[in-house]
Amino acid sequence: MSRYLTLCVAVATLASNSARAQLVRCTPESPERHGQPGCTIVSDKRLPSPPPAPVLWHLDEFSSLAAAKRAEGPWSLAIEAYGSSWLYSIERDTSNHHGGRHRAVVGPIPTQPSRLYSMMAMSAHFLPGQFSVIHTHPGPEAWWVLEGEQCLQTTRMTITAAAGHGAIVAEGDTMRMVGTGSGPRKALVLILHDADKPGGFTLEAPIPLKSCR
Repeated sequence: MSRYLTLCVAVATLASNSARAQLVRCTPESPERHGQPGCTIVSDKRLPSPPPAPVLWHLDEFSSLAAAKRAEGPWSLAIEAYGSSWLYSIERDTSNHHGGRHRAVVGPIPTQPSRLYSMMAMSAHFLPGQFSVIHTHPGPEAWWVLEGEQCLQTTRMTITAAAGHGAIVAEGDTMRMVGTGSGPRKALVLILHDADKPGGFTLEAPIPLKSCR
């Protein structure tokens, strides 16, 4: 192998490794569970009936997972993330904090009135410049950002959010999440997906998306 060809192979390998380092995939047990960048599918729960409008995602923080689980009902889900315990609730009246500390309400979330949904809870930690696979969901996705900044690229627009704020993307949009800003982005994530379909679909073919810049 010539010196030039060896150099080209080395550069291509470094570029490939760098791209893989920037890509964050969502899995049931990701490095995010150990304080590293990653995206974790924490739990997925089928809701008992189509959610009545307005569909609001209510987040309460608890001192322990046991306390959050005691407050869990048919329309809520208790998880652990970022050193805290959280209760995700789908409800119209968000005045009841279920014994926890109120942190956020995100919504209204657009849903189909006659559809059965599952609520998938995720937690995602991205460094600036890291990004998700290009994907879509059979239902809307919502975020609440605890730390840092994020930019969601879609084929139609970009959707940004920073710490203390929520964001929503509609069902069927093709998307990619990008960590932006100067520090880690940490977010809680809710996907309300068709209960009879998987929570998300990865798209292998390149698709033009709006730029976050």
